[in-house]
Amino acid sequence: MSKMKYCLIIGNPLKRPRSVPLWNKFFKAKKIKLKMFEKVIPKNLFKQQIMSILEDPNFKASAVTMPYKKKILPYVVIKDKISKYAQSINFLIKTKDKIYGYNTDVFGALESIKNKRKKNIIIFGFGGAGEAIFRCIYKLYPQSKFQVVSKKKNIESFNKNRVKFIKKIDQDYLSRADLFINCSPLGSNLKKKFLSETPLKKIHFQNINSNILVFDIVYKPSKTLLSKLCKNFSIKYINGLKMNTVQAQKALSIIQKNYKIDAV
Repeated sequence: MSKMKYCLIIGNPLKRPRSVPLWNKFFKAKKIKLKMFEKVIPKNLFKQQIMSILEDPNFKASAVTMPYKKKILPYVVIKDKISKYAQSINFLIKTKDKIYGYNTDVFGALESIKNKRKKNIIIFGFGGAGEAIFRCIYKLYPQSKFQVVSKKKNIESFNKNRVKFIKKIDQDYLSRADLFINCSPLGSNLKKKFLSETPLKKIHFQNINSNILVFDIVYKPSKTLLSKLCKNFSIKYINGLKMNTVQAQKALSIIQKNYKIDAV
């Protein structure tokens, strides 16, 4: 890597992440002497390469994508409660030779559903984002009840009066749910087959709560099959663009706060 001070986005695979142009535009506008690059780390070389990156004196910060949001945990210090509750990291920053980790994704998700009713919630998908979002809402809103739709088994003993893990959507619960969060890749462009898939099918809208908010963390493409179904049935829908933008802004604000010395 160049002798210049730099930031990375690490993951495997990486598909034209928005972070790279967004961060570099920010650095240029603020006259901060940093530049961001993509870094695909082979899964079998994660420990070796991550240590090399973190020990490089020119490395300053990184966005972290799947499958490394949990694998990075042993290398970071976590201070804020959102990141602690999420138990995964998507952003890290080096300050005085210490690596601090944050989950700005969950921060962005919480901002997207701020002031929305959260009594009965459906989490669809329990992968990296789904698990992190669920864990944080579970801790922050102790009155909320959940149904988590996932092929994965309940990995620990959550309060059984509040959480139920199921393999398919419960139509009865959907009829009284306040919030449906799609944390799966269905509808996204990550794979061609996902574009024609949706977590909520047409049949689900026959008994859906008319006041429900459907929050879809997918933002590419901006209009998915799920968004079209929600529009057809007059169901309020928001995609993941705000979440993605807010999380990037949060990360950049942390960088700017920590690296004032790099501004000219």
